[in-house]
Amino acid sequence: MLGKLLKYSLYLFIFSLIIFFILTVYIYYFSRNPDFEIIYSFVVPIIIFIVSMMYSRSIHERGLLRGIELWIIYFVIVLLMKVLFGYPAEIKILYNAVILIMSILGGIIGVNLKSRKPQ
Repeated sequence: MLGKLLKYSLYLFIFSLIIFFILTVYIYYFSRNPDFEIIYSFVVPIIIFIVSMMYSRSIHERGLLRGIELWIIYFVIVLLMKVLFGYPAEIKILYNAVILIMSILGGIIGVNLKSRKPQ
C-alpha cells in the first residue's frame, strides 16, 4: 500500500510539473494578459482530484482516508520545498482546505468507480 501511495504521489508531482511547464510556456510566448495567470491556482486542485481518484480506485477501499493520505504527502512536499528554497513560511489555509476537499472528493469518487472488466 505504501508503494502505491508513493507511486501516485510521484504522479501528482510529475503531472503538476508538466502542466505548470505548459502553462508557463504558453503565457510567456502567446499571452500578454496578466489575468491569465489565475489558472495556476486551479491546476493543483484539479490534478490532486484526478490523482486521488486514480489512487483510491486502485486500492478499492476507504476513499476518504486515501484522499487525506495523498493530501498529506502533497502538503509535506510543499512545506519541505518552502524550507529548502527559503520561501516565507506562510500557509494559505483556505487554499489548502480546498485542495484537501478536492483530494477527499477524488478519493470517495474513485472508490465508487467501477472497474471496466471485459465481459
